[in-house]
Amino acid sequence: MEEEQKPTLCLFEDDRYTNFLPLDLNRPIFDLFLGTQTLGSRIIAEIGPEKVVLLCRDYLAGVVRESADFDEGETVVLVNETVDEEMIFINGRLLAYGDELGELIALLDTEKIIHKKGVPVAARLMGTNAVSFIERLTACHSDDAVVKDLHAIRDTSSKEETRVPKKNVTKEPIKDGWAISWAEEQKVKIEETGLKLLSYYWQLIEENSNCIRDDFEKSPLRGSSPDSALFQGVDLINEEDIVIGAEVEVRSGTVLDASEGPIVIADGASIEPNAIINGPCYVGERSIIRGGAKIGHGTSIGLECRIGGEVEESIISPYTNKQHEGFLGHSYIGSWVNIGAGSCNSDLKNNYSPVKAWCAGRLKDTGRTFLGAVIADHSKIAINTGLNTGTVIGFNTNILTTCFPPKFVPSFTWDVEPKPVEFELNRALKTARVMMDRRNVNCSEEMAGLLKTIHRFCRQSGRTI
Repeated sequence: MEEEQKPTLCLFEDDRYTNFLPLDLNRPIFDLFLGTQTLGSRIIAEIGPEKVVLLCRDYLAGVVRESADFDEGETVVLVNETVDEEMIFINGRLLAYGDELGELIALLDTEKIIHKKGVPVAARLMGTNAVSFIERLTACHSDDAVVKDLHAIRDTSSKEETRVPKKNVTKEPIKDGWAISWAEEQKVKIEETGLKLLSYYWQLIEENSNCIRDDFEKSPLRGSSPDSALFQGVDLINEEDIVIGAEVEVRSGTVLDASEGPIVIADGASIEPNAIINGPCYVGERSIIRGGAKIGHGTSIGLECRIGGEVEESIISPYTNKQHEGFLGHSYIGSWVNIGAGSCNSDLKNNYSPVKAWCAGRLKDTGRTFLGAVIADHSKIAINTGLNTGTVIGFNTNILTTCFPPKFVPSFTWDVEPKPVEFELNRALKTARVMMDRRNVNCSEEMAGLLKTIHRFCRQSGRTI
């Protein structure tokens, strides 16, 4: 008897991607790093589909095809394609804990959509309804649609600069949720859910501790791999909540304290002498924690990073360097970032009031008392730089300053004194290739083309992204 084929999983991003800029300028929302993996990997690992369709902005599709690898064995991964099969659609901004994702899928009868305030969260569709749903989702994915969004950010930014500050700022209107009207037109069943859809980049930071805990609970791995090396004088506190992968070295004097949450150290990582790591914490494959480093709770460190100094409640994406002394707190750092020696960020205002941060062209009250820096991919921070609370640094930007840089520095900026200067594209490409080559990662033609496209978008937005 033939085994019943699983529905194809379609993981999609929607028009709320603008609230995660500049972090997702060069990747779909579902490829943002959180906990011990990406948002998309969390969903795919739990569902275990045989085939995955990824729906993302058109200009990202080439690089996503190159890099689509979820370690799912026989899983077929397609990008921006339509398949004539029964499909389960999941919004890439969904953050599900425990059994929430399984319970959500159990509610998905055929020809049904689940929404949150009109925003699609999940659906189970086939035939013409699946095709119609994909067409509606991809309406925001074309380059023309992206440029339109960037122009809206530019216009918002110009209004923000000229507006008169008010004490009582009205909430921005909720975007029109189209899922309800679409379901009614297609005669599809509809139901509302209270599950969490991430709406702003700072929510990644505030949810990271919970994600590390959730990933740990869902993983079967426990204890230390037999071929890891724990040197004499290593102190493991609450050892049952510590996972140490294969070929890991933990040197003398290191303290791994999992009393407030689990610690996961992935294969090939190296912890130098006298480091202190507090859980919940994740250290990615082949990353190095420098001697004497203090890694606070709620921190995730991606693949092949070099981390020193003091880090607290921060997400550091793969291939990033923060090797030296200096404080990094309540921050989100992209990939291929280099933070110079002695550089620090503030994550708490002197008057303890909520932090305002740049979001889609405006300064928005985040509601967070603690919020540090947000730095997009390929950016560099010079030695002894101070970053204020809620500072946002764009994609491929070089910060060289003797004082605090502005709260928002646009992408492809070189220096900020006496005023920001555009980072010339060829120089930016050369730097990216050199840094990637040092980690034996190829800067492919697709990747170079993506950098050129983002540079063009930056100009089209009036340098407001």
